[in-house]
Amino acid sequence: MPPFTRRHEVVTAIDPSQLQPGLFIRLPSGWMAHPFLFNQFRIHDQAQVDILRGLGLKSILYLPERSSAQPLPRSASPTASSPATPARPSTEQLAALAEKRLQAERVAHQRKLIARCEKHYQSAAQQIRDVMRNLFAASERSVVGARELVDEVVGAFADDAGMILHLMGEKVADDNAYFHALNVMILSLMLGRSAGLSPDELRLLGEGALFHDIGKARVPDAVLRNPQRNRHEEEFFRLHTVYGAEMARDLGVLPPAVIDIILSHHETVDGKGYPNHLGEARLSRAARIVAITNRYDNLCNPLQHDKAVTPAEAMTLMFKSEHMHWDADLLQRFVRLLGIYPPGSMVQLSNGNLGLVVAVDHTRLLRPTVMIFDPAVPRSEALIVDLASEPDVKVDAVVRPAEADPAALEYLAPRRRLSYFHGQPE
Repeated sequence: MPPFTRRHEVVTAIDPSQLQPGLFIRLPSGWMAHPFLFNQFRIHDQAQVDILRGLGLKSILYLPERSSAQPLPRSASPTASSPATPARPSTEQLAALAEKRLQAERVAHQRKLIARCEKHYQSAAQQIRDVMRNLFAASERSVVGARELVDEVVGAFADDAGMILHLMGEKVADDNAYFHALNVMILSLMLGRSAGLSPDELRLLGEGALFHDIGKARVPDAVLRNPQRNRHEEEFFRLHTVYGAEMARDLGVLPPAVIDIILSHHETVDGKGYPNHLGEARLSRAARIVAITNRYDNLCNPLQHDKAVTPAEAMTLMFKSEHMHWDADLLQRFVRLLGIYPPGSMVQLSNGNLGLVVAVDHTRLLRPTVMIFDPAVPRSEALIVDLASEPDVKVDAVVRPAEADPAALEYLAPRRRLSYFHGQPE
């Protein structure tokens, strides 16, 4: 079994004199008490051994199952073991500590960026609640509010700098519909920008994505929330696209391009979608974009949470098994946009640590930002590492939740509802 599947690992205390490259070790919980980025890692060279021996530790925890070497025989010489009083820091230690301070600054910056995105997401969720609740009682005002929200997001895309897609792990809205509308809008606008849509086209796309499911207001909850719909119930459910287009026309303030997205967001390029089986030639590019992002978010965030698939599984399903349904160019762009390891993916790093991908930058897809599982560190203080700044550490594999240690699942919460927001590197 790979290391991340082990439920009860053996942990042994060894003397620092027994250290050598290949041992997987675990250090005391104080992150600033040592110069290394991670509290647990596999030793990869003699320089790390020398630094570890100079920390003044009486013993170091060693994990045999994650190690590629055996501890050295314990030295009988007192000088070979850790001294009672740590020696004067070596040049290597001082350099490592200086790097650790830089790492701490990078972690603080990443936390600040994610906190800012979280704040913006909460504000956007509140705006969507207000828009949807007043859509028909005050249609013009509500649509103006929606356009302001879309304009704000489109405006953020004006800079050509690499956009970052952030995972928002906590539920900050009161209803699934608000989450879904915001997710689909964010993902659609990012995909539309990648596809080269103009600012005006992006605004129409954003409005259509935001309002794409308004027709569900005419479908009873007993049908919407029934995972075992019979044929007649499924036909009723599928009418939400038609109802939505009718409701949008009745508002009298939404442009035809927006109404088309609402009507066609379940159409597919192979003509097997609904309600009109249009096929690629008769589908607008905007409708094709929302079809992809809507499907992705529905896979990751279904009404029945136990039916959710991981982001990586959703991407694999759409790319390998459903590719005939989606515009090929847009689907490839979507994969490149979210990355090989989409936000919300649980991953094993090359140093043996488990983490949750919390952000990706489409300019460096193999180097996501990861929240690290460390039971010695409270989750609220979990280490957040931008792998672009750590060339010695990479993602080795995507981990299915069923394969992971229960403690890691609780800590990283990879099945928590996934919501997305965008940010820009500074």
